Amino acid sequence: MISSACAAMLQEIVRQHTFEMSEQGDSSQGVAPNVDHECSDFSRWPHRIAVTLLVTTWLQICAGGLVTTLGAGMAFEDWPTSDGQNMFLYPLFEAAKDKFIEHGHRLFGATVGLIAIGLCVVTWRKDSRGWLRWMTVMALALVIFQGILGGLRVRFDDVRIAKIHGCVAPLFLAIVVAIAVCTSRWWQARNVTHSPASRRLQRLAVFTAGIAYAQLVLGAQLRHVSPMSTGATFKAAIFFHLFLAVILLGDAMLFWWQSERHFKGISSLLRPPRLLLGLLFVQLFLGAGTWVLKYAWPGGLFAETSGLAGWTNTAGGPLQVFIVTGHVAVGSLILGTSVWATLRYYRGATQTPRQGVEADKGGTYSAIGVTV
Repeated sequence: MISSACAAMLQEIVRQHTFEMSEQGDSSQGVAPNVDHECSDFSRWPHRIAVTLLVTTWLQICAGGLVTTLGAGMAFEDWPTSDGQNMFLYPLFEAAKDKFIEHGHRLFGATVGLIAIGLCVVTWRKDSRGWLRWMTVMALALVIFQGILGGLRVRFDDVRIAKIHGCVAPLFLAIVVAIAVCTSRWWQARNVTHSPASRRLQRLAVFTAGIAYAQLVLGAQLRHVSPMSTGATFKAAIFFHLFLAVILLGDAMLFWWQSERHFKGISSLLRPPRLLLGLLFVQLFLGAGTWVLKYAWPGGLFAETSGLAGWTNTAGGPLQVFIVTGHVAVGSLILGTSVWATLRYYRGATQTPRQGVEADKGGTYSAIGVTV
C-alpha cells in the first residue's frame, strides 16, 4: 500500500513536469527542452542549502546513534534547559562524558533546525515550484516535531517515545534527500533515457526504499528494548529484522542487475544501484559485528578460539561503539541512497515509445532522434 502510494505520487510529479516541458519544447520533433532553456531561472542556492542540510542531518543521526549506544539519552533530566541552564549557554566542554555527548546532540539538532528554516525561506524565494516549496515546509515541520519528541523522551523518560524518535529521524533524512535531488541541476535538465524496463525498475526502486525504511523502524525497536519486553518478543523482532535484510539484499541485487542490463553506459542511472549494493554489503558486515560484540558468537562459534574469544560482550568498548553506531549510520545511508535511486529513475527513465526507438551501439538508446 505504501509503495503504491509513493509510486503514484512520483508518477504525478513527473507527469506534471513532462506536460510543462512538452509545452515549452519543440512540438514538431517531440524533443525535451535543452538544459539552458529549462534552467534559465535556475538558482543553485536551494540545492546548496539542501545538501548542507542533508550532511548535517546524517551527522545528527550518527550523533543520536552514539547517544543510544552509550546510554547517554537521559544524561539530563530536564528539557529544553540543560541542568537548569539555557541550552545554548551550557558549558559543554566542562561537562561529563555522557552529558557532553547528549548536549552535543541537542546543539547539533538545533543546527539542523536552523538550516531547515534557511532552506524553506530560500526555496520559497528562489524556486517557483509550489510542490517543492511545500516539501520544504513539511521538512521544517518534521524536524520541529522531531525536536519535540526528543524533549518529551527526556521529560517522561519513556522508551516508546524514544522508538518513535528513532523512526522519525530517517524519515526526515529521506525528505531532505528528495529536496536535494529535486533542486539539483540534473533534475532541472531532465535528460531522459528510454527503456522497456523503466517501469519495472521504478517499482523496484520504490520497493527498495520502503523495505529500507521498514528495516530502520525495526532497528529502532531493537535499539530501544522496553524493560517489559519478553525474550520471545525480542527474538521475533530479530527474526523479522534478518528476514527483511535478506529481502532487501535480494531486491537490491535484482535492481542492480536490471539497471546494468537495461541502462548500460548511463552513469546517472547506474550509480545509485551500485552504491546501494555496496552499502548493503558493508551493512551486513556491521550487522554481524553488532551481534557478535553485543551478544557473542552464534551458538558458541569461535568462543574458545584464541584471539577471538575476547571480541564479544565488550559493552561500552571503543570497537562496539564504532561498529554499533556505524550500523545505524550506514542504515540511514541505505535509505537515502534508495530514495535517490527512486527519484533518479522516475525522473530520468521512461518507458520506450512504440515507434522511433532503437538500441544504439555501446548500450545507449536513441529516441526520436535524440541519443542519450
